[in-house]
Formats: sequence, structure tokens, C-alpha cells
Amino acid sequence: MRKRKTYIVVAVLLVAIVGMMGLAIGCGSSSDGGDASASPTAAAAITGSAMERATAILGHEPTGLALDIVTKGEVVVANDSNYAPQSSVDPVTKEVVGFDVDVAKGMAEILGLGIKWEHPAWETIPGGLNNGRYDVSIGSMAVTPERQQTLDFSDPYYYTSGQVFVKKGGPQITGVADLAGKKVGVGAATTYYDYLKKDGGAIVKTYQTDADTFPDLLNGNIDFVMTAGPTGQQAILEGKPMEFSGKPLYYEDLAMAIKKGETDWTALLTYAVQEMHKNGALTEMSKQWYNGIDLSVKE
Repeated sequence: MRKRKTYIVVAVLLVAIVGMMGLAIGCGSSSDGGDASASPTAAAAITGSAMERATAILGHEPTGLALDIVTKGEVVVANDSNYAPQSSVDPVTKEVVGFDVDVAKGMAEILGLGIKWEHPAWETIPGGLNNGRYDVSIGSMAVTPERQQTLDFSDPYYYTSGQVFVKKGGPQITGVADLAGKKVGVGAATTYYDYLKKDGGAIVKTYQTDADTFPDLLNGNIDFVMTAGPTGQQAILEGKPMEFSGKPLYYEDLAMAIKKGETDWTALLTYAVQEMHKNGALTEMSKQWYNGIDLSVKE
């Protein structure tokens, strides 16, 4: 961060003014709410309080949920803390870290907000958004027609694959038909579950979160796991004896999910996503957490 020096020529006459300026500057910085040092994003072009930023972005004072959030200066973010590298608890600091975590911090910095984290079971998040328990889900939620019936979404902040994994040395599939009659583990209420129930004859076993499938895969209780490509890759990098089985079965858009009908709040989140795409922050975050791969752009 660069520092600027202010030179006061007529010190005696301007003491009172300088004091007032210092107070105003101090108030402006404290009203941001977010921790700028916690996010790798560049400083947002729009500054000021959360209310001032929201008004400048929208072109009018925010309404609905957006008004509530910017007034309190804090956003409640739902996030799965057992989903590395998107989100997990650092064993040393005990803080939640990961790609989704950095995306949330970047959003909060741009909008001038603090963050209150919540880590609910994945399948409860849509209901929690619509009953007001959470303001936004930033947890790699795929945009699907079914979800769009009950939720709204920001622009996608990254793109990833639906991928099958097998214990190291296990069979390689050529398509979903090869999973017929096989036991496949997936996270509950995920797009992987929906895909397999619709398009395959697999015997699908659900778990609270995707990472919970790995122990059963390795001890032989299930034949395959289906999850996001980066999630399985992370498990491999951590030493789990797993490997990719075949090519990705599909690709999907991942976005921030919001209560249905909150137009202003959706617009603010989309603005933050677009800014992070433009300033390169999402590329930087992706390369940091996904071993140099930029998932913020489609292949």
C-alpha cells in the first residue's frame, strides 16, 4: 500500500480543519467493516461506507435485503467448511480458508462489508437463504434450472467439472453407463446426486458433504465417488490413494446463491463478481488454490 504525505503550510490556521479531516477519515475507514488485508483483491473503484457504495453501484438507495445488509454493515455467509480446497479449517490457526473463503472476502471488501460465517449442512442452505438465516451462500453452488426456481444467483465466479474418482488402481470409466450397478458416493443435495439419479443406473449413496465419501471409497464400501474435479484432485494431493476415473462427465457454472426476489442484493453481488473478474482477483485466487489452474474462465 502506498502512503501519501500531507504538507501543511499554514499550520496555525489549519489545526482545527486538519483535526476534523482526521476524524472524518477515521470514520470512513472504520465503516468499511471488512478486513482489506484478508483478501487478495485490488481496492475497489467505489469507496465510502457500505451504504454509499451500494447507492453508487445501483444508482439508487438499496431496498429489501440489500438495505438491511448495508445498514448493519455485515453479511452472513453460508459456507461448507469441509470442502477443501474451496473451504476448510486451517489446523493451526483454526480459521476457515480456501478459494470460496477468499471469494467471500473479496466480495465483502468491494461492498464495504464485514462477514459473519455460518457453516450449515449443505442440504439446509437453500431453506436457510429463503427464511433469512443466511444472506448469501458462497460455497461453490452450481446454477441449475431446479435451483433457479427457488433461488437467485449472481454471475458465475468460476467453472468446474463433475468428475468420477476411484481408489488408486481401480477401473476407468468411459461414460456414465459404466456406473450402472456400481455403488457411487456423493454429497447430499448436490448436482452429482441429481445427475446420477437421472442419467445412470448407479447405486447412489449420499453423505453430508463430498469429502465424507473418501473414507468409504478407500475402505471399499463404495466403488466410486463423484464430486468436483478440484475437490478430488485436492484429496489426491493430500496423499489419499485415489485417482481420476475417465474424463469429466459435465461442466457447471458456480455462483453466489441468494434468496429469491432480492433484486438489489443480487445486483450488488454480481457487481462484486464482475469486478473480481475484471481486476484479475478471481484468476489469482484460482491459481493459488487450484495448483496454478485458472477456473475463473471456461475452457
